[in-house]
Amino acid sequence: MQQPTDRKKMIQQGFDTVAAGYDHPALSFFPETAKRLVEHLQLNPTDNLLDVCTGTGVVALAAAEKLTQGKVTGIDLSSGMLQQAKDKATQKNLNNTEFKQMDLENLEFENGTFDIASSSFGLFFLEDMTTGLQNITNTVKPGGKVAITTFAGEAFSPMAEIFMENYKATGREMPTPSWKRLSTEELVREQFKEVGITNVTIHHEPLGYQMTDSQMWWDVVWNAGWRTFLNQMPEDEQKEFEEVHREEIDKVIGSDGIWFNTEVLIAVGEKQ
Repeated sequence: MQQPTDRKKMIQQGFDTVAAGYDHPALSFFPETAKRLVEHLQLNPTDNLLDVCTGTGVVALAAAEKLTQGKVTGIDLSSGMLQQAKDKATQKNLNNTEFKQMDLENLEFENGTFDIASSSFGLFFLEDMTTGLQNITNTVKPGGKVAITTFAGEAFSPMAEIFMENYKATGREMPTPSWKRLSTEELVREQFKEVGITNVTIHHEPLGYQMTDSQMWWDVVWNAGWRTFLNQMPEDEQKEFEEVHREEIDKVIGSDGIWFNTEVLIAVGEKQ
């Protein structure tokens, strides 16, 4: 595998750091999305599926259970995430899975190898999403399916905005969350059109749960991509940031709690 760029290295290290906690109940929207994605794919038992940016394998393993005569290959940049996926496959006695460390921008597969390719919450991390999606599409046979998932526009509001404001207040730069680049049906369709994927269906899944205290939000921050930003701080500053941030979140949540919006878009199309 080629050496990753600085940005990729930061993402890779960030996900290595959170790998052990990535299946935390606070992140239940990941397995729930995986379940719905697999339903929308309408798999045949013999399908050969590639899952790109597989993480801890939530999509790969959900698919593997359906592919009784097929196979799932999951790839990711993060070796920590892949180890979690391998361990879960072993626990579930799934022998039709293979997990490899691989860069989406340098896929090591022949064109047309797979019947289906999926990428759940991964594409928006790429600087060049169109090339990334083209790479994924190239691995699929003509007539095969390509599917992605992404968060919808208002996901994580208002917690995300408060986090960003608090983070900027430390004097650090805070980029716009990656998923915002792919957070509407129009943006998703545009990407699919660019790479010639047709018959696109987009499913809006209004996921979420009731959040009753700031610890629930902090569990999301600590066990997911937000942690990458916390990793830029020394430990004492991290604790100070947590205190200030959670105080503001508690004010928003109040005594009655608040609906934590994790709405998702699931897009499935067909390679021409």
